[in-house]
Amino acid sequence: MLPIKTVLVVLEAHREGQSAWLQAQAWAQALGASLQVLVPVTPDVKDGLELAPGLAAMAGENAEAAAGHWLEGLLARAPAGTGKTIVATTHRVETVLHETRRLEADLLIVGERDDMPDLRPLMRELPCPLLIIRRAAVSRRFAAAIGAGAEDAPHQLLNQALLERLVDLAQRFQGDVRVLSALPNPVELVPLMGDAYAASYVANDLEASYRKNLGEQIAKFGLAAEGVLNVAPGRPDLVIPELVKEGAVDCLLLGTVARKGLSAFWLGNTAEDVLPRVDCDVLLLRPQDYETPA
Repeated sequence: MLPIKTVLVVLEAHREGQSAWLQAQAWAQALGASLQVLVPVTPDVKDGLELAPGLAAMAGENAEAAAGHWLEGLLARAPAGTGKTIVATTHRVETVLHETRRLEADLLIVGERDDMPDLRPLMRELPCPLLIIRRAAVSRRFAAAIGAGAEDAPHQLLNQALLERLVDLAQRFQGDVRVLSALPNPVELVPLMGDAYAASYVANDLEASYRKNLGEQIAKFGLAAEGVLNVAPGRPDLVIPELVKEGAVDCLLLGTVARKGLSAFWLGNTAEDVLPRVDCDVLLLRPQDYETPA
């Protein structure tokens, strides 16, 4: 598992009591990481008005200065060594990605609001794990959604990254864990595979096989299926949110292969489909966030 040494949190200027800020401090402390604050600000320009380069630069500087005064007050109560970056920009997502790479952040934290821009571009360009905050309370129940079938290499690494991080977070936050999975629906599979398949496999056999596979996966990380593993047949974007609700999950760990372009259009991305259907915090991990043990 790759260590998290630097946590970067994105905050909205002039807004008090942000859940992302409260959570970022807790996560940085639990992970033993340094904390960086990024505040993207929009220059105060009337809609549709184009300013000369000099005036545009002045508007940006004014916005940064105003945000700086607000941020000083916030950081007066921050952990020692907390860094700050204020950037005037009209391209928020690009700025967040650039600063995440520049600061070499190992975890990016953003708060989700109704007026925030679409998170999909950010999810598809992930330079590190992304934590989307929806609640102020520190998480006490963590759940990882993993695949049940014969996964390809990237998804196998995703499962490993999710399970390893799941166990680590539960220990650091003194919480408990759940492992969630959507089982392929035998009722849908059998007709597609033909009579020979239907004759040799029945629904119970399929579910037992998937449960065994999942049990073996989580056992490698010291987890027992009983009391931890929660599964149901159906589409992941429908099953996982239901299991999250039933299990009173505070933070859901999801894997993403960060598909872009035609790949994202044709194949989709399970994380993007699940995200709008859950109301808990969500931690997105990539295959490269897992490090094979030496």
